[in-house]
Parts: sequence; structure tokens; C-alpha cells
Amino acid sequence: MAKRVLIAKPAYKKFSPKGYKMLEEKGYELVTNDLDRDFYLEELLPLIGDIDACIANCEPWNEEAMNAAPNLKVLARYGTGMNSVDTEAAKKRGIIVTNCQGVNANAVAEHVLAMMLAARRELPRLNAMTKEGLWKNLNFHEVTGSTVGILGFGAIGQWVAKKLTGFDCHVLAYDVMPNKEVAAKYGVEFTSFEDLMSRSDTICILVPLLPSTENMINRETLKLTKPGVIFVTDARGEVVDEEAMYEALTSGQVGYFASDVFVHEPATPENTPLLTLPNVIATSHNGAESYENLENCGVMTAQQIIDALEGREPVNRRV
Repeated sequence: MAKRVLIAKPAYKKFSPKGYKMLEEKGYELVTNDLDRDFYLEELLPLIGDIDACIANCEPWNEEAMNAAPNLKVLARYGTGMNSVDTEAAKKRGIIVTNCQGVNANAVAEHVLAMMLAARRELPRLNAMTKEGLWKNLNFHEVTGSTVGILGFGAIGQWVAKKLTGFDCHVLAYDVMPNKEVAAKYGVEFTSFEDLMSRSDTICILVPLLPSTENMINRETLKLTKPGVIFVTDARGEVVDEEAMYEALTSGQVGYFASDVFVHEPATPENTPLLTLPNVIATSHNGAESYENLENCGVMTAQQIIDALEGREPVNRRV
């Protein structure tokens, strides 16, 4: 009997044709997500009673979902974040969980740099004014000569540091597990969290979501920063206390907040008041959505499924 694989990542076949073909050639029965969004739990449950594997996006793989999938052997996360998967529940049930750690790093780093430059030069405001027929100059500070802090010096943080080498700025980094070899390669100075917060003109938030990083940016830590500091984040929404950030943006303590991630997703002006502010740049959790990364993640997740179902150890195993 053919193994049954749920492809929960929307548009997987469109953006990852090589990965889809790899699974097809193994003779698996493939169930796809034909929506333009992730499954809600009530949509996921009826589909997973007899699946052997799943290419998971951000749909909720909690204990209830795992209980509804007694044959599930492997969850291949199409991305890096693991907050949508209850890893303890997976471990108890012997379910292998993998991710695509490092694969999306360049795509996300490019997005971070784009948001940083857009915030520094107030591109959204300039664009809106010019299109409205208001021809006006706005003044800005250059990146060159400024201090950029990177909170979280993993794969994405390292790519950001690499790209910043061409901007002639001073780069600081904070990480609980500092990679000093890579830091030295790109001229990065490791320092404490408090020192980075107080010295940086721009702060890039790239830490994983953990109990220790939830609300890392809050009322107290925002008091450490220079007035007018720019924040750029492509971590997870819960790393930032959004109410505190709103207050800092309206008081002028923070000059700009550029974010690809929010506590409530999809974010709307109703559930995320930050979106109503003119000094906020918001994108729709889109940092990793390059064609190149989508194809690469597709191939990696397909291979992880194949390896796990054929009894081999998959790469980037997390559970």
C-alpha cells in the first residue's frame, strides 16, 4: 500500500516542482493544500487520520493533531521556526521532526537589509508623497558610519553581517552561543545585550522564539536605546511586546519599526495597532519567499520525508 503524504505547504507543487516530483517518483499518495493559506486545526484534523508523513508549514501540529494522526512517522517543517510544532508531543509519539535550518538564511537576510534601508530612507513615506504629487525632500542618516546591532547571530544573523561588510558600518552582535570565528571574519564585535541595545542606531532582531526571548523587546529594554533607534525584525512576533513598541514609536524613543512578523497573523489594523502608525513598515511574513528558497526548501523537505520513510536518518532532524 502506498505511503500517504500530506503536503500542507500551500502552492508546494508550483514553487517546488523538483521536490514534488521526488515524492511522486516514490509512488506516494500525495494530498495537497489547495488553499492560499495554512490549514486551521479544524481543517487539518479530517485530513490526517491515515497519513504517514507531512510537509508542514505553519499549521498547528499540537497534541490534538498528533493524536488524530496515529500513523504519522515524520513531520518535515518547510522552514526553520518550530513554534507551530509541539516537539515534546512528537517525541513522546516517536515522530521524527525536521526543518530547513539555514536554507532560507540568504533570502531572509536580503529582506532584513531591504527593510533596514527602507526605514533609514523613509521610502514608504517618500513613495506615498511622490505618488500624491507632493514633491518634497526628506532628510535621513546614512548607514555608512552607523552602528548596527544584530540580536541573534545564527545563520540569518551571519548573512546579515556578511552583507553589511559593504556598508562600512560598525556591527555589534549578541548571542548566547557566540560564533566568534564568523564574527571575526566579518568584523563583528560581540557584546552584551544591554551594550548592543544602548549603542546601536539600528537593531536587527533575529533570535528564535524561546521562553527566554519572548517579549525580549519590552518597556524596560526599550529604555536602553538611543532616541530614534530603528528596529528591524524577522524573528517571531512574540519576541517584541507590541504594546510597548507602539508607545515607543509614538513617543519618539523608536524612530522606525520594520517587521515581517507579528503576534497576530494575519495581522490587521484591528488586531495589530502598530499597522496604523506611519513609522512602521509591515510585510506579511514574507522574508523567506524567494523563488530560490522555495525550491530549495521543497527539495530538502522531500528528501527528509523519503529518508525517514525508508529508514535513513534525515538531515536537520530536530526530534
